[in-house]
Amino acid sequence: MVQADREPRRNATDGAPPLSHIVPSLAQLEALIAVTDHGTHTAAADVLRISQPSLSRRIHSLEKALGTRLLVPVGRRTELTDAGRGVVAAGRRALAEMGSIEALVGSARALTSGSLRVGGLPSLVATELPAHLGRFHRAHPGVRLEVSTVEDADALVEAVRVGRVDAAVGVIDRVPEDLAAIPLPAQEFAAVLAEDSRADGDDEPLTGEDVAARSFVTLPRGTSMRQLADAALQSLDARPAQRITTTQRDSLVPLAVAVDGLTIVPAALARTAPAFGGRVVPLREAVQRSIGIVHRPDELPNPALAGFLALVRAADVGAGDV
Repeated sequence: MVQADREPRRNATDGAPPLSHIVPSLAQLEALIAVTDHGTHTAAADVLRISQPSLSRRIHSLEKALGTRLLVPVGRRTELTDAGRGVVAAGRRALAEMGSIEALVGSARALTSGSLRVGGLPSLVATELPAHLGRFHRAHPGVRLEVSTVEDADALVEAVRVGRVDAAVGVIDRVPEDLAAIPLPAQEFAAVLAEDSRADGDDEPLTGEDVAARSFVTLPRGTSMRQLADAALQSLDARPAQRITTTQRDSLVPLAVAVDGLTIVPAALARTAPAFGGRVVPLREAVQRSIGIVHRPDELPNPALAGFLALVRAADVGAGDV
């Protein structure tokens, strides 16, 4: 009895390219990472300066090529799948390596395009970073700028280490050994009271009586600004009548004025007090924090980062890296 030859059984993946032959494009990886970092397709497309449909097509084509979902919707945001997290990690490394290749080609050409991602503590992004980024943007308008914030020093260090940002402005009293920092002038602090809390011409430093008679508006425990503000109160040996805690740094001054209270903030924020009906009051003992631009000491940095750091150093704002 002769049996007919059987057709070989086909696997469900027959006809699909083997994974070893799949090479995602940098544009696809950049799109996926942008959605991951900025939370929504709309925000990511705006940062990359492309249309939202174009960004969606890049991610869809990447998922189709890999044969797996990389993003899943969760409410109004999207989150990475397990496979997506692996692709993003590899993608960050690939984009960093491409930045090094561009550096070899020549930083002059790179600074006509490319991107620079800078982050930092919210109060420093609002007060210290704009002047430095402004100089860089005027010198290199073709470089795309992305600015973000982190909540504390640990998050800042992690963002720089993993490449979520190229550099960040933060407190530099304890910079890890694997990172470097360019010092900026120390940030001075001052108090803010309501304008009618004192007689005209009374510019005396903050007193214990000022503190004891008022509610103290401050940030939550664990923040650098809260630690310094508490230290200023301790130096006066005074306790406020009540504490009002807010997570919004830009509300400290207007809220303190509105409740006829008190707040202690960086001098750059304190100077906004007159706009809200408040006055700036100096501290009896100087309170300041050491700040600077934190970055990775790469041998071949992103050319845009190298140009930015060069401008910061040239601004005569510090004495070398620490």
